[in-house]
Amino acid sequence: MAARHSDNDGSDIFWPGYVDAVTNLVLNLLFLLTIMTVAVFMFALELGRASRGAAEKPQAAMAKHDEGAGSPSTKAVDVAGENLALKQEVRRLTQLLEQQGGRLAKPGGQARAVDATAAVPAPEVGLDRTVAGPAEVVVRFRNDAVAFTAEEKKQLLDSLQPIVATGRAHLHIEVPAGFSEAKRLGFYRAMAVRNLLIEMRLAKESISISEVQGNSSADASLVRVRSR
Repeated sequence: MAARHSDNDGSDIFWPGYVDAVTNLVLNLLFLLTIMTVAVFMFALELGRASRGAAEKPQAAMAKHDEGAGSPSTKAVDVAGENLALKQEVRRLTQLLEQQGGRLAKPGGQARAVDATAAVPAPEVGLDRTVAGPAEVVVRFRNDAVAFTAEEKKQLLDSLQPIVATGRAHLHIEVPAGFSEAKRLGFYRAMAVRNLLIEMRLAKESISISEVQGNSSADASLVRVRSR
């Protein structure tokens, strides 16, 4: 008699449980893979942003540096243009003064000398001396002085009063030939005295200026103010 096949080996229980376990494992692996994919994507996105920001910072710094480097260059060009215009104006005024020529002082009068020691912009030293005389006032500038202290200005106002009373004044300054610096200082000194005469209400058209070139020993520190 043939033996009967036994169904008691447990296969009917094992296989359904195995399939469920494998299915759950696959689903878990897919879920984990999805999470890892999202994490890698977010990491790559943040890394790209960080790289882009790091690349933009040097470019911004270079642009700022270029702006800073261009600004002094522009300022230098502006200053050079102003210096050139100033030199041209000084040259024009110097030529105009030279064309007027020197004028002689009136005979028989005494000279009044006033020493000016102040340099722009902050004069500190007072006048040295004043010599009375109605015909001429000699303003002596010391060193590189081109302006007056308050005390010098007050004394010079008193000294120039007789000349201003005549209604006309002539400023004469002699500079060494070939020395442009002496010409520049002479021009500024003559302008300082001229401005003082204008403050004393002497009309601009009543003031004449002559800057002439003398020999190499000419004293450019003297500005002679004469009535005419």
